[in-house]
This record gives sequence, C-alpha cells and structure tokens, in this order.
Amino acid sequence: MQRQKQLTWVLIIALLLVTNVSCRRQPPEVPPEPELGDNGQAAKEEETEKQFFCPLDGMPVTDPAFIERRPLAVMIGNIPGVAEVSGVDKACLVFEMLTEGGITRLMAIFLHQDAAVVGSVRSARHYFLDKVLEFNAAYCHCGYSPQAKQDISKLKVISLNEFYLPQVYWRVRTKKEPHNVYTSTDRLFAELERRGLLEAPSPVKFNFYDDNSSPVGATATKVTLNFSPSYVVDYVWDEAAAGYARIVNGKPQQDEESKQPLVAKNVLLQSVEGTRVLDAEGRLDMKLVGQGNGRIFQQKVTYELNWSKRSRSEPTSWTDKNGQGVRLVPGQTWIEILPREAQVNWE
Repeated sequence: MQRQKQLTWVLIIALLLVTNVSCRRQPPEVPPEPELGDNGQAAKEEETEKQFFCPLDGMPVTDPAFIERRPLAVMIGNIPGVAEVSGVDKACLVFEMLTEGGITRLMAIFLHQDAAVVGSVRSARHYFLDKVLEFNAAYCHCGYSPQAKQDISKLKVISLNEFYLPQVYWRVRTKKEPHNVYTSTDRLFAELERRGLLEAPSPVKFNFYDDNSSPVGATATKVTLNFSPSYVVDYVWDEAAAGYARIVNGKPQQDEESKQPLVAKNVLLQSVEGTRVLDAEGRLDMKLVGQGNGRIFQQKVTYELNWSKRSRSEPTSWTDKNGQGVRLVPGQTWIEILPREAQVNWE
C-alpha cells in the first residue's frame, strides 16, 4: 500500500513538471542576417538619393519641386548705359530679338534659380509670344503693343502685367522711366501660386552633353552679330569661364545686380524671314513659325542647324544637318533670333 502511494506521488509530480514546461513562452525566432552582395554592401544601399537636373539648362537643382513650376518669361530692357539688365545671370535661357529703333529686347526664362531683382521690365511684343507659348510660361511684362495685347487675349496667355499687379512689381525712382520697373522671381512665382497656376512643368526638355561627350564642329572662338548699325553683339570665348562672354557695342556686358559678367555656354542662332515694320512707331513683325537655318556655338566649335515650328504653341525643333537632335552644354543658353539678311561673322 505504501509503495502504491509513493508511485502515485511520483506520477503527479511528473505531470506537473510537464505542464509547467509546456506553458512557458518560447523565445521568438531571430531573423537571419541579410545576405551581402559580392561587393560587400547590403541591398538597402541601393536606395541612394536621386539627383535632379533642370530640363532647360541641364544644371542640378536643389529641390525637385523647382522644376515642376511653370517657367517665367520676363521681358527685359537692354540698352547699355540707359537700361542695364538685372537678374539675367540667373535665367536658364535668354532670348534676344530686335524691337523698334534697331535695338533689342531680352526675354529671360526662369525656372530653378531665383533672382531677387529682375529688370528693367518692359512691354510685350506679339512675336515674343511664340516663345512664351513653347514653354507654357507665364509672360511677365509692363504693358504691351496693340498687337501683343490682342494676341495675349486671343491666345489666353498667362499674363502677369505690371499695370494690374502693383504688389508684384516696384519702381525705382532714381531711374528714368520707362526703364525703372523691377520685380523678383519670388514675387512672380507667388502670384502664380495665388492663382493656382504654379505647377505646370515645361513641355520643352533639351538634351545635354555629359562628361564623356562633347560637340564636334569647326573652330569658333568668336561670333559677331550685327543686329543694326547701332547695335552689335560679340560672343568671345572665355577659357576661365568655359563659355562665351557677351560684349555689346564693344563693351563687356554684366548683370547690374550681381556685377557678374554675362557668359553663355551655348549661343544658338535662329535665322528668320518676314521681319517687317508694322506701324508708324516702328514696331516689327517676325515669322517664327515655319522652318529655317541656324547655327550653334559651344565649347569653341560651331556647326549648322535647321529649325522648324509648326504652330505658335509648338516647341521649336532643332536638328543638325544630319537630322540629329541638338545637344546643349549644361548652363545658360542665349538664343539669338535675327533677320535672315543680318550679317553674322565668326572666327
């Protein structure tokens, strides 16, 4: 009897031990270490930060949101000694075309770089609209010619006109009118944001050379553009700046605000037909829709181009003589639009 009791107690104790062990929480399984590749780096290192570049000048941007903005196309006066340019050195592209009186006016395209002072802002001309529309840009100007006023309304161009936006522009009282109207890219972009028109990426996207490629052509370290007897522009290769320094009527041109010389990485010439005087004020017309010849200067070489544009809003297509698309050197490009009969020399 005593032996049976001992056996019973042994069975009870054994049962309690088994139950206690089975109720204990088991430790979680430790996941295996990630396997490393042949180069000894984990897969997560593949998630490197992406670099963004401006589609208009090929330069890196600090914030990708900048290249999602609608470009600004600002009309700028250009009379050395009377109307010096400000903020132009921050533009991605600069267009130059004749206006009345044998002088030119500039239209600077801004996207990823901001300029605290831009000007002097001048009035619109209708043929500049052909370039504004290409970039789906906001046209920034102070007044307009009768033809431009009509086309801005007809074509539904986004117009940031100083006449109606005193909060966006200011006048410098120490400068002579009408060369005293200025603005900033911050104010212009803020006005677009207020209207809900800020986010509209440019449909124009240029191709650019990389570090392993460069243009091929005839040697050209200087080009002279004879817009009129009273207005001549030279571009002279500057080795230190790795671009073409801009010289107007024999004097180097610099940005009045930054005091930096104006240097083009690319000088793109567009020869156009149909330049004619429209009215007694001497206002001009230019035929920028159609096709024609051109030439490019970059990295001390030059070669011929063809251009074509099927409508006022369609981007201009640029190809070389073999039909290949043109590539640009990263940096600021000046697009010079001249009458076909204008004299152009290079060396």
